[in-house]
Amino acid sequence: MAVFQVDNGSHYCYDAGMTKQLGQYPVRTLVVLGLVTTLTACQDSQNTKSEGSTKPVVVATYSILGDVVTDLVGNAADVVVIIANGQDPHEFEPSVKDIEQINKADLVISNGLDLEEHLVDALAQAAAKGVAMFAASEHVTVRAAGPELTDGKDNKDPHLWLDPLTLAEMIPDLSAELGKVLGVDLASRATELTSKMSAINEQAMTIMSPVSNCVLVTGHDSLGYFAARYGCNIVGAVIPSLSSLAETSAGELADLKKLATSAKVRAIFTELGTPRAVVDQIAKEVGVKSVELQTHVLPIDGHYADLITSLAASIADALK
Repeated sequence: MAVFQVDNGSHYCYDAGMTKQLGQYPVRTLVVLGLVTTLTACQDSQNTKSEGSTKPVVVATYSILGDVVTDLVGNAADVVVIIANGQDPHEFEPSVKDIEQINKADLVISNGLDLEEHLVDALAQAAAKGVAMFAASEHVTVRAAGPELTDGKDNKDPHLWLDPLTLAEMIPDLSAELGKVLGVDLASRATELTSKMSAINEQAMTIMSPVSNCVLVTGHDSLGYFAARYGCNIVGAVIPSLSSLAETSAGELADLKKLATSAKVRAIFTELGTPRAVVDQIAKEVGVKSVELQTHVLPIDGHYADLITSLAASIADALK
């Protein structure tokens, strides 16, 4: 178990345990139970307002938002991340302490499209009590997923951070809201952060440019923003849903294998929340490799820029 610290003072621990050997289980059973977990993390008690600190407290629901917010506010606030880096935001369930932190925050910044599925009620209750809220999705151009990927739910894609230019759209409004709450002028930091987002996009473009035929099969429907920005075509997903908590069926997996074979995909991608044993089996039957992507997790000792460039590099390398 390795412990690391990011710039906002947060401590995380990471367990890179080996994948459990599952034997031969039915596909549906593996999917329902979600038995394959390659990344776990926990958040240290130091990811709270420092004792004796007089700074305002800004709560970000998950680590990627927290990293961007920290870059924007600098030392003007204590940034608290509720969902520790390495935990699936789709399945995270808050503790009493988490809810208390949300209710005491000067501003809470969330995704806004139910990415943090088990935090929805807590966020709504805090807002009803007068806690200031900022939903990132209300300040960017939201991508709509196909109806076949939504399980009858709202088809707005919450994975907006996987396109730096989409995420950058929120920066002017976020800096204005933070400036009002914190009593500081963040205009220059907002301009700098917007430029960083543009540079990150250029890096990802450069990495992806040699890929002549970017055809993807993903873990769940998480890469829509990335694919749209960098010229990729998504054939399908192992879990055909915007949420990693959804289920799939043997019939859907059989259809996916046919699509993947027909499209001549070069890899089957998996990610946090996707049962690895199922992905490995599909890849074996299609005759390609399975590749794990980090789509919801900041690299160890890394930041948002590292997430995007590492993701682009992993996809580009797998499709060579």
